[in-house]
Amino acid sequence: MIIQGKEITGLFLAPMAGITDAPFRTICIEHGAALTYTEMISAKGLMYNNEKTKKLLSKMHPSEPLAVQIFGSETEPMKFATEYICSFNPVLIDINMGCPVSKVVKNGEGSALMKDINKAYEVAKAVVNASSVPVSVKFRSGYDKQNLNYIEFGKAMQDAGVACITLHPRTRDMFYSGKADWSHIVQLKQSVDIPVIANGDVFNEQDIEDIREYTGCHDVMIARGSLGNPWIFSNSTPSLEQRVQVFRHHMALQIDYNGERKGIIEIRKHGAWYFKGLKNSAKLRDLLFKAETKNDIINYIETILEIENA
Repeated sequence: MIIQGKEITGLFLAPMAGITDAPFRTICIEHGAALTYTEMISAKGLMYNNEKTKKLLSKMHPSEPLAVQIFGSETEPMKFATEYICSFNPVLIDINMGCPVSKVVKNGEGSALMKDINKAYEVAKAVVNASSVPVSVKFRSGYDKQNLNYIEFGKAMQDAGVACITLHPRTRDMFYSGKADWSHIVQLKQSVDIPVIANGDVFNEQDIEDIREYTGCHDVMIARGSLGNPWIFSNSTPSLEQRVQVFRHHMALQIDYNGERKGIIEIRKHGAWYFKGLKNSAKLRDLLFKAETKNDIINYIETILEIENA
């Protein structure tokens, strides 16, 4: 994919609410992610000058090719947010039209926009016109299985002037259950002239090879497959010692970014993912969620590792 005259291609870290903050994006960049996306950012939150919303735009890795994902269903807040975001020099602005979460959908945002293609077009067009960088849209196969309108939707986004699109081939009512239907990606790719990024059920190296071969898309967006596993971007299998080393680095970044109290709260879930699969992972997870300080976490990990290596 060509962005601002530069080729950015390969494996991308998907936007995930509550997960793809600056520390985690840094970890994934360090392990080979070609592009990382922020958590979805409320256009109205930026317009109302919400400090927590604005912080989602920050980054820690100086050379991170940052893609910013925004959401909203009204053109004026989306235009304001786009202009504000462009001052941070992102490489891409992505519009979320696929989030299935009820509190987003009930406001007519996220995947709710798939029920009104004309409105979605107006939102995308407003962002494209206000942006100084390329714009993309991420959406689903449809709002429900009776309304699989992803091809019509993708064509509308192309007409609005977006540079590329990402399809998560599940419907809104599926949330993240069932199996992603990669055939929808194939059909969408054959129906539009702009690049399509493949997404859905990519958890390991074989999945990456399979989705590329099946869809013909070289660019692949990885979401849940990256949790506790930034090595998916570098096609490598970490030793236990490497897992510990990267987790401790991630924890240090979290504390630097959020302070120790909030940093520890944020890193707990990541710790459960990093050490999933160990013989004592359940016990370690329970301990991590009781941790209140950095030393607590270090002591818990060392105790479990001693048992693991005994």
